Amino acid sequence: MTEFELKFQVPPERVAELEEALRDDTVASTRLRARYFDTPDQALAAAGLVLRIRQEGDSWVQTAKGPGRGGFERLEHNVPLGPAGDALPPEIARHRGHPVHDLLVTALQASAHDLQPTFETDVTRLARTISAGGASVEIALDRGEVRAGERTQQVQELELELKEGPPAALIELARSWCRNHGLWLDPQSKSALGRRLAEGNEAPPPATAQAVHAKARQLLPAIFDSALRQILANAGELAAGTGGNGHVHQLRIGLRRLRTGLRELPVGAPPAPAVVAALRELFHRLGEHRDRALLVPALLQELETAGHSIAAWQPALPDPGAAVRHPEVQDALVTLAGWAHALHDSQGRGAKELRARAAERLRALHARMVHAGRRFEQLRQEDRHLVRKRLKRQRYLAELVRPLYRGAAVDGYVRALKDLQDALGRYQDAVAGRALFEERAAQAPAAWFGAGWLAAREQQLAHACAKACRKAARKADPFWR
Repeated sequence: MTEFELKFQVPPERVAELEEALRDDTVASTRLRARYFDTPDQALAAAGLVLRIRQEGDSWVQTAKGPGRGGFERLEHNVPLGPAGDALPPEIARHRGHPVHDLLVTALQASAHDLQPTFETDVTRLARTISAGGASVEIALDRGEVRAGERTQQVQELELELKEGPPAALIELARSWCRNHGLWLDPQSKSALGRRLAEGNEAPPPATAQAVHAKARQLLPAIFDSALRQILANAGELAAGTGGNGHVHQLRIGLRRLRTGLRELPVGAPPAPAVVAALRELFHRLGEHRDRALLVPALLQELETAGHSIAAWQPALPDPGAAVRHPEVQDALVTLAGWAHALHDSQGRGAKELRARAAERLRALHARMVHAGRRFEQLRQEDRHLVRKRLKRQRYLAELVRPLYRGAAVDGYVRALKDLQDALGRYQDAVAGRALFEERAAQAPAAWFGAGWLAAREQQLAHACAKACRKAARKADPFWR
């Protein structure tokens, strides 16, 4: 009833070697031509559903897909339609008896429109099945295009689908192929790409954090699925060269949410330290890009507004796409995908245990915030930065465990932290900006003025942070009591 698969993008320069590796054993080559259907108001897409009619070699197959337990598992039902000829129109009744049927019916009942073709795909699939680790895994290289009206986009991707056996075997196989051929994990399906083309959306907006809605037993898997979706959607655009500063920002938020969950919640056996270290390094590289791409221009504008114009310059920028495609980062993301999927099969934590853990950690973080407010101006610079990092964990943890408490109380608590978060952000921007201006001064001595101007602001901003700490301590009502 479900499929578990991982999809990777293939760098153009590695396609030939990947095909050669795939042909190391018996392979099947099949042309797959598919037409996807939805209503004009995208009722199926809104419900996370896919409906297609596909010619697979000499026969037609109708397929319906729907949401599964996690980001890499989907409901799937295939109905053979017979030999190739003229494509038959889709019929929802063909899926009767499968869980996806009721989802299709519900989605279509909410729409006043009929199904219509929205886009097409035409790919050649080179596939082989591998037995490894007690599992049977199909590895398929798809090359072709997606078409929506006059718009087209090339497809060049590798899919690994678990046919039977333990999911961990697919993860290990995926790590090997990813490492050997420079692939990067990309969760975007052909159906999602087709909808994008149909909408004329060539530059997709950054993927933002989605609120988690789940009962206690499913809360931990839901938290990490949500964070991974945000991470992989933005990372995929950056790796492909189609992302921008907004994708960098939202990728960093996704990483913060995930790292907060790993650190503060009872996840059992966490991912290996190498995974956490790779994500931490990616986070720092993205932060460096943010400071150099956005912070320096903003500070130069502030200086000019204050009547202290300094010749503009653009610091050398790290390549966020290269950082995402780095083999250690991709290995970490694939490993994490397997770890998150395994959470669905583990015994879930009860509400009482989760609330106890959340209360313990929130109480500790809140107490540290209160303590920092009393002595912020006496703290060393690195300790002031630590206050900001803890506050972010405090905020994200509150948002992650929101389903365990009264939502309004959690929202009020998070709002009460906003002024402090903004004050700490301004302080840290001054610190990071001063370091960049000092670096620039080695080539342009006039930049020393900017460095001095920022240094003079730091103590004023530190005083504002201390004041905001005390205000947050008064206003933020500990909802976990």
